[in-house]
Amino acid sequence: MPSPHHTDLRDSDGPTLMTYLEWLRRRWWILVVAALLGAGAGMLVSQVQTRTYVSTTSLLVRQVGQDANPGAKVNLDTEAQVVRSLVVAERARALLKTTIPPEDLARSLSVTVPPNSQVLQIVYEAQSPEAAQAGSHAFAQAYLDLRLATATRSLENETTALKQQITETNKQLAAVAGKIAGAPSNSVERARAEADRNVLTNNLASLNSRLSPLLSIALDPGEIISDAALPRKPSSPNTTLNLASGLGAGLLFGIVVALVLDRLDTRVRRGRDVADRLGLPILLELPPRPTGLTVLPAAHEVSRELGRLRNVLQSHMTESRPGRGRLLLLTDTSRGPAAGFVVGNLAAAYARTGAQVAVVTTKPDSPLAGMLGGVRPRHTLADVLRHDVSALTALTPAPGLNQLRVLLPGNLDTEVELPVATMLEILAELAARFDHVLIETAQPTAAVEAQALARHVDGVILVVEGGQTRSSEITAAMRQFEQVDAPVLGAVLSPRLTDRGPTGRPAPPTQAARREGPPSPRPRPTPAGRPQPGMPNIETTMILPRAGAGARDAAAKPGPVPPGTAKPASGPPPVQAPPPVQAKAANQQKSPGKSTVYRSARDNDGPDPGRYSMVEDRE
Repeated sequence: MPSPHHTDLRDSDGPTLMTYLEWLRRRWWILVVAALLGAGAGMLVSQVQTRTYVSTTSLLVRQVGQDANPGAKVNLDTEAQVVRSLVVAERARALLKTTIPPEDLARSLSVTVPPNSQVLQIVYEAQSPEAAQAGSHAFAQAYLDLRLATATRSLENETTALKQQITETNKQLAAVAGKIAGAPSNSVERARAEADRNVLTNNLASLNSRLSPLLSIALDPGEIISDAALPRKPSSPNTTLNLASGLGAGLLFGIVVALVLDRLDTRVRRGRDVADRLGLPILLELPPRPTGLTVLPAAHEVSRELGRLRNVLQSHMTESRPGRGRLLLLTDTSRGPAAGFVVGNLAAAYARTGAQVAVVTTKPDSPLAGMLGGVRPRHTLADVLRHDVSALTALTPAPGLNQLRVLLPGNLDTEVELPVATMLEILAELAARFDHVLIETAQPTAAVEAQALARHVDGVILVVEGGQTRSSEITAAMRQFEQVDAPVLGAVLSPRLTDRGPTGRPAPPTQAARREGPPSPRPRPTPAGRPQPGMPNIETTMILPRAGAGARDAAAKPGPVPPGTAKPASGPPPVQAPPPVQAKAANQQKSPGKSTVYRSARDNDGPDPGRYSMVEDRE
């Protein structure tokens, strides 16, 4: 049986954006709490962390030495490693005049190299502004001093070596000059000595040319272009960063927790959950907006949806026997008022078509009494089960719905199992006089009569309360009905209901809720001749006969089915009509030769012309 609820994004295959949005909406409080806890943790870390200050010195690094080229660039990555070396740390330690080990000083230092520049930024971190400023400046100055000392030492070494070579060359020239002076002219020795003198003279000139630039070199390793400033505020802890990090971490943790809880939660929230997990067809998925526990007007969205369900049920459920009304059992799958809400409004949808409708509820805490304006019937199902009155006499008219009668539970003892045989007699009596009989029961796992009555009705509908009923509860209910081969039609998904009506006032308590003292299997009935003050005499309530009921009385109340007789071809086994019930109440003792005939009469002279008056015609 197709569901009248149209498919939308929530019913598509696989998780969609709407699915995730619904999941976030359900678990939003977890995300908020986790985010707040993460932000609080970030603030706590900010308070616990030691305050530190940072100061930065910028150095312009130049080429230094005899091979210095004004257009050449210095490898700053290598120089940054030099700044962080222990040699520079030792020099900085001497400049700071501190006892802190060089290793600790180096750990407080960081060097950055801006791209496409010849600048080193020396950053020093300390627990006070003055220490940060002094440390940054000391490391910058120590690096420049080390670079200058290294270049000076290299220059001095090269100059000394050249001077030594020049001195040695001069000595060799002096020796060669002596050989030339002592050798005869035009001799081989003189020519050889003159050749050696020319070579030494050239070497001496070369050495002098190399020495002269070295003696005029001015070493410039670089300069401080931006000296360390005194920091005005601490660089750590970064409260904004800690707060954002804690907020993000808490939100991520909340998403994980919410996802895990949602996976572990087996509560049904959509009709697709029932169809996918359990394979139970969804007859109707009511709008998810919350609705008060009341009989809704015909123009309401929920009433229109239930009207469509009524049309579908009328086309699929046929009368098992002519002259017998349809029996439809609606049962809860979890504790709550969902079945009563659906039964009351579905019965109203049947009644608006002009059909005669009776509602029987076996739930002591049924919300039907409150939905009908807090009616207080004189007789209830408990009285009928005690055979104090007949079922037709105990029916209560529904205000504003002339075709609807309700049999409220009364003081039923929840600890005593209802007599199923008597219940079947009651249903048979009502089915013979009404077009539709709707039965409300508690979940079959708690109410034994739900399973017992299910096999004798024309259809069973499971009412699932969204966000409240779990998959295991639906499975348990289905198993109970499968054991008796009940005609389960499907499920109706109801929104999560509250115990308040549309006006915001609490719904009137049911008859069972007004009961005082321990439950009694047979409460004392109200005397027949003493109606309660201000209450209508329910015993005079006239039941409208079904169309053609007089011609079908024999078919409406058949005798018992002989053993071995086959069941009807369609629908469940019919409920057998019971023999006439002998009422025990004093007001049901009629005089000989007279009988009570119920006929339709509308009291237009009373203060409330919209209600049926109860009339008895005695023959």
